[in-house]
Amino acid sequence: MRIRNSAKTYGSVAIGLHWIVAVLVPAAWISGHLGEELSHSSEEMALFAHVSLGLAMLGFALARLGWRLADPPPVPEPTRLGAWTVRAGEIAHLLIYGIMFAIPALGILTQFASGEALPVFGLFEIASPWSGDRGLAHDMKEMHEALANGLMILIGLHVAAALLHHYWLHDRTLKRMMPGLR
Repeated sequence: MRIRNSAKTYGSVAIGLHWIVAVLVPAAWISGHLGEELSHSSEEMALFAHVSLGLAMLGFALARLGWRLADPPPVPEPTRLGAWTVRAGEIAHLLIYGIMFAIPALGILTQFASGEALPVFGLFEIASPWSGDRGLAHDMKEMHEALANGLMILIGLHVAAALLHHYWLHDRTLKRMMPGLR
């Protein structure tokens, strides 16, 4: 398998980064929801896992965006539904990227607005630049959660579109991003 994208297929770096982010996003979402359902000591551990998964997702999403800018994706598969589907896919990808960066930014701001330090993988902490403001922290958390839920819906549509391409349109859109199905 080639490392870089070609005009028709994704390379191994783009595929690898896609699937790493595809695992980290729902893992961070699930850990965020689980933390609120647990006891206090378990909640702290779930929050640490949630923050760590969110920071990892942010790092890999940045790497993915950097790689996408350095190694443009292949041209979209032609489809019998017309050019509007290509444009819809481009808009969906832009929304996914934008929300993937907004969610961890709001998460970090929520942590700081709470007056709490940001733990970075248990290696060190970044001190909050603010004293705690419960109202601001609450508002930031609400936006963080709303965008996270919106991202999960958008990813569901993304998966549905990939499956539609594969099973109904019978093109190579899904196969190009699946390792081993090329």
